[in-house]
Amino acid sequence: MTTASAPGGRKIEVDYRAALAADSRDIARFICIGGGGLYEFLFDDLVPLMSAVDFLTVGVWGEDYPISFRNCFVAVDRATGEVLGAANAFPTYDLKEQKYALVPAERQNHIRALLQLQDWDSMFLNVLAVSEKCRGLGVGTRLLNWAQERAEAGGFDRLSLHVWVDNITAMNFYKARGFVEMGIAPVANHPRLPHTGSILMRLTLAPGASPRSAIEGGRSH
Repeated sequence: MTTASAPGGRKIEVDYRAALAADSRDIARFICIGGGGLYEFLFDDLVPLMSAVDFLTVGVWGEDYPISFRNCFVAVDRATGEVLGAANAFPTYDLKEQKYALVPAERQNHIRALLQLQDWDSMFLNVLAVSEKCRGLGVGTRLLNWAQERAEAGGFDRLSLHVWVDNITAMNFYKARGFVEMGIAPVANHPRLPHTGSILMRLTLAPGASPRSAIEGGRSH
């Protein structure tokens, strides 16, 4: 548990726990925040009246997708129950099984380089996002610690992630915690996705057991 000061002076006691199915929509919202427009680019306007958050909520609620709540960890306001931040991490080999049947080919092709630039056989930190009221107060660090602990418990010796080249704040956050740049995936500028590239970053952990034997199917905590 940590204590943070919210705007207006109210003290927020922050608890951390494994995510629940009931957190799915909140997690989907944080996935969109952390994605920096990626998921809106992929999913908005595909089905009438369904937003990117709606699409992601379905995936988080289920158990067969990497973004499942079973692969997530959340920060929660103890007094109100509000979800203040979320992290989603899973083995990178789960990405090879991902299907985007509903996503138009032109959208998939636009981010093809990003999807292919991965540190395979690492634990992948897909999303880490924190509410604005708690930024800079250690919540993000605690969520990152969970991802590192999850990787180590699963026998992975590397934790990887992607960050947009223009997200200097996030890049500095990860560099300060030991992540190094491994490569850049070019992304053509698009009105609905105004980024020109994504950087693959990696944190080297203590060597451990075989990832596949330690986390069967990449779904357990």
